[in-house]
Amino acid sequence: MDRLTALRLLLRTLDRGGIAAAGRSLGLSATAASRALRELEDDLALRLFDRTTRHVAPTEAGRRLADRIAPLLEGLDTAMVEARELHEEAAGTLRIVARRSFALRHVVPHLAGFRRAHPRVEIDLALTEQTGLVPAHGVDLVIRLGLPPGKSYSGHRLASDRRILCASPDYVARHGAPATPDAVLRHPCLTYREADEAPVWVFATPSGGRQEVAVGGPLRSNSGEALRQAALDGMGLVLLPEWMVGEDVAAGRLAPVLPGLPAWPERYRAEIFAVHARTERLPAKIAAFVAHLLAAADPAA
Repeated sequence: MDRLTALRLLLRTLDRGGIAAAGRSLGLSATAASRALRELEDDLALRLFDRTTRHVAPTEAGRRLADRIAPLLEGLDTAMVEARELHEEAAGTLRIVARRSFALRHVVPHLAGFRRAHPRVEIDLALTEQTGLVPAHGVDLVIRLGLPPGKSYSGHRLASDRRILCASPDYVARHGAPATPDAVLRHPCLTYREADEAPVWVFATPSGGRQEVAVGGPLRSNSGEALRQAALDGMGLVLLPEWMVGEDVAAGRLAPVLPGLPAWPERYRAEIFAVHARTERLPAKIAAFVAHLLAAADPAA
């Protein structure tokens, strides 16, 4: 029998006044309980109890050992209960790393509602423009472009991969709108910066193929929000996710260009996912937050 159970049996024996009763409280037979205590005594090279046919009494060593381990075992039991509660009830600190542009528009606005529903959860949110992040080193949830490779992670889709090529109505009024992908080359384009590589926009062709257009213009940035604002200010064409500019298009602040032709920046076609480590029992704080984001993404759900 493991030593931890034997120490619990020692305390129960003092509490219940007998080995048989202590054993029953732990699901052990009288024989198994008596053997466990003798093995503990052998391991410690101490006599913990004075035994007679009618009575069991702790020795001084047994009493001192019980006094020392009682608060330790109580603390261990409390810690185990708290650990179970973190899985069964949303509580504790939820550490999230999220794509900055998406988080500012579709995560941060929903934090207050989540906290009202789950007041025992504290949120530690880090924003980044990096790609390829995965839950690790104390991070519970990553909100990122696409799913990471392998089977170690689970993902929940938060937004589509649809991109919208658009410009401000003022820009279109002054410069016109391109009628073909080739005509895009004659317009200033606001592009996402990827190291030193030239930005490329990919257009789906009516025949099912693809046409790549190497674009350029007055602004390159690693911030989608910066590109969106520049487009609103009339600096040129921009190709951004629907989740970022869909409301602007609906409100008339931005005008779609080549709306019938799907387009996307090279290597940035992926959907947005909330990703966590794959586990048999997902902690309640993670499950609750993912459910909250999914409900916000689809209010009818």
